[in-house]
Amino acid sequence: MAAAAAGRLLGTWALLAQLLGLGLLGPDSARALHNVTAELFGSEAWGTVAAFGDFNSDKQTDLFVLRERNDLIIFLADQKEPYFKPKVTLSMKNQSSLITSVVPGDYDGDSQMDVLLTYLPQNHVNNELLVVIFWGQNQTLNPRNKTVFNRTFYDEPLIMDFNGDLIPDVFGVTNVSSQPQILIGGNLSWHPVLNIQSKMKIPHSHAFIDLNKDFTADLFLTTVSRSNAVQFEIWENKDGNYSSATYTTEKPQNMKLVGQSAFADFDGDGQTDHLLPGCEDENCQKCAIYLSKPGSNQWIPVIQDFSYKGTVWGFVPFNHEQLPAEIPIPITLHIGDYNMDGYPDALAILRNTSGSNQQAFLLENVPCNNASCERAGRMFKVYWELSDLNQIKDAVVATFFDIYEDGILDIIVLSKGYKKNDFAIHTLKNNFEADAYFVKVIVLSGLCSNDCPHKITPFGVNQPGPYIMYTAVDANGYLKNGSAGQLSQSAHLALQLPYNVLGLGRSANFLDHLYVGIPRPLGEKAIRKQEWTAIIPNSQLIVIPYPHNVPRSWSAKLYLTPSNIVLLTAIALIGVCVFILAIIGILHWQEKKADDREKRQEAHRFHFDAM
Repeated sequence: MAAAAAGRLLGTWALLAQLLGLGLLGPDSARALHNVTAELFGSEAWGTVAAFGDFNSDKQTDLFVLRERNDLIIFLADQKEPYFKPKVTLSMKNQSSLITSVVPGDYDGDSQMDVLLTYLPQNHVNNELLVVIFWGQNQTLNPRNKTVFNRTFYDEPLIMDFNGDLIPDVFGVTNVSSQPQILIGGNLSWHPVLNIQSKMKIPHSHAFIDLNKDFTADLFLTTVSRSNAVQFEIWENKDGNYSSATYTTEKPQNMKLVGQSAFADFDGDGQTDHLLPGCEDENCQKCAIYLSKPGSNQWIPVIQDFSYKGTVWGFVPFNHEQLPAEIPIPITLHIGDYNMDGYPDALAILRNTSGSNQQAFLLENVPCNNASCERAGRMFKVYWELSDLNQIKDAVVATFFDIYEDGILDIIVLSKGYKKNDFAIHTLKNNFEADAYFVKVIVLSGLCSNDCPHKITPFGVNQPGPYIMYTAVDANGYLKNGSAGQLSQSAHLALQLPYNVLGLGRSANFLDHLYVGIPRPLGEKAIRKQEWTAIIPNSQLIVIPYPHNVPRSWSAKLYLTPSNIVLLTAIALIGVCVFILAIIGILHWQEKKADDREKRQEAHRFHFDAM
């Protein structure tokens, strides 16, 4: 009750700040972006941003950047300009290898970040990928301290936690079998998994995320049927076991080119939805994004119109023949709640039908306004004119990233034109200012708590599989839900963040409940889930699930993130106090004048009485 009252009080002061003209900005200002590339990177703003992770465990997210396809540069976050500095370099030039992906994680369970690379070897005859793990030690990487896998992969692997020990495992089809294999993290042993009859699609968009609201990550696979049709299989985790495909769904019938599946709680009901971008023709002249509820065979279009001022735009078709000159980039949606309204938005790369221009666009999640999306209740709306975002030509990748660790998702865009095999990096600050709130959650591995090696809390282990959900009361008094999976995808520049920023909308109330679930091992029927109540909005929650099998012992560290609305509320409060003090002062001064006048009158009356 006290927490709810405090939340209502905070909302009252926020409203007061608005009434004093200190709060909500206009709609144009709210959607403005500001290019801050120079202050973030200085002269180092080039390369391919391939992954995110807190490499040096300082609670600030670092950038993993590829240069010339054979150098990995780790840009560590700093407090002084430029805010990202190239500090760690790992070169594979001596092997003449072309790196295709980077996946940070703790693959040996020592609570220090390692780095997995997939690459094409020297003089490669086919496109089979080799995989190497460079082992992290004392917040650095030694080029000689590595393990090269003795098998090749037909596609980039999925990093998941197959056996529920919270040490990442490596899943994919290798050269020794047509069935998927998995390399178990820790002891690095190979195991056959899943009796799958269909082939894996290349490029795949596999995912490791809870799809049935039981807080245990399931396995989502993109496959090709015997009739060569793209389909999607959900292998539910039942007591830690993936025994058979629970659901199988085929792509929309009119979709010829299928993009990468994305996952988000699109309609804010607390359950993960499946988003699928694609084209109805080979040249992507007519494109759409469809939504499907897990376990449902129905596809609901959430956007079908990509025309603007007489020009038709569409997705950029995937070109596998780009290898090895460039990293081939499939049709991909990068998900994030740009305006913190509780409904996830997306970034997509579109080009006009003439092929003369290719840009990044923001797709905002708005209420449905036509009959085709009624069943979803929401739809995407393209913002065609977004200041600095539209000025970046030849964009190839766009993703969300919390640059200033303030809970507001900014934007990173990669564009062609810097060098033959390298991109230019653009960073755009999100100047969204409104009375909207968020909670930022990161779940650690929980392999240790206060007794970690080298006395370092493993903030940067990039743990795949945890699932987060909250319930709260919105500004209108209605129950509101939101959910997200942590690091559910890892291949083909998925560029997922090692944390989740969940928008809360305009409600300043505390979160009533926040739930966190983690994967569980084979044979364990009890769900590993813990609940926290009365979480303060605009805060970061770091969850340490230690020990794994005793959720009531899990700890959570709460860090407040002061936002502009807090500052404005403080200014409003101080302004009101000053106003009241001024009135008190004026009244006191008037009363003092009246007292002095009365004293003079009294003294005058005494003088005449004396006579």
